[in-house]
Amino acid sequence: MALPPSTEGSSPAPRTRLIAEELLLYDKDGQSLLDDHALRILIALHQETLTAQEISQRYKIPIAPCYRRIRRLLSLDLISEAGYVTEGRRRPARLYKSEVDRFTITYGSGEMTLHLMLRNGTAATAVVALRDDLTQARTAAPAPHGSGPGPSA
Repeated sequence: MALPPSTEGSSPAPRTRLIAEELLLYDKDGQSLLDDHALRILIALHQETLTAQEISQRYKIPIAPCYRRIRRLLSLDLISEAGYVTEGRRRPARLYKSEVDRFTITYGSGEMTLHLMLRNGTAATAVVALRDDLTQARTAAPAPHGSGPGPSA
């Protein structure tokens, strides 16, 4: 992707930073928190308390990424520990539960809005807008199939 040429002495206006966006969408290393695995974990734990092993097996999340997402979600207080399971195990396994009461994501006009309502009454909203050049690139019509040069013999 080509960057637009810079003009001397002018720079684009900085986007205001959203605290909720920093806390809920990205961790301190800039990695996305609400990827497919994290959303599956949040949905799973909203329905019942589960161990990491149970989440991994039922929701087809590899165990190492499952534990990484659990640590991130715990650090943001989006999930919490709910006790231990000891039956049929050599050592106790932690149970986790969701602290999210309601969770909605809406998308429109090039913006994604994330709204979380936690069980303790805390609400957080983040609005993420796509840059115009990305929106145009994603909505551009694809080239017609078969319009390129054919195979050579």
